[in-house]
Amino acid sequence: MQMNDSSNISNKMIDLLVNDILRKNGVNLESAKGKLSEEQKQQIKELVGDLTKQVNQFLYPAKDNQNNKGK
Repeated sequence: MQMNDSSNISNKMIDLLVNDILRKNGVNLESAKGKLSEEQKQQIKELVGDLTKQVNQFLYPAKDNQNNKGK
């Protein structure tokens, strides 16, 4: 499986879980998006980026080890 394929699957799984949690708690995603400040939106983007990096490091530890050996 290619990294892009597994990354796409991971993103879909995250979307599914987040949407399920929001729905169970009665959150309307569209109305919630409109209530976020620009700072909150930026914080969420940074959080998603950090989580994506951590997931990829977990899924592909051999790649990180190869990168660290080259340094």
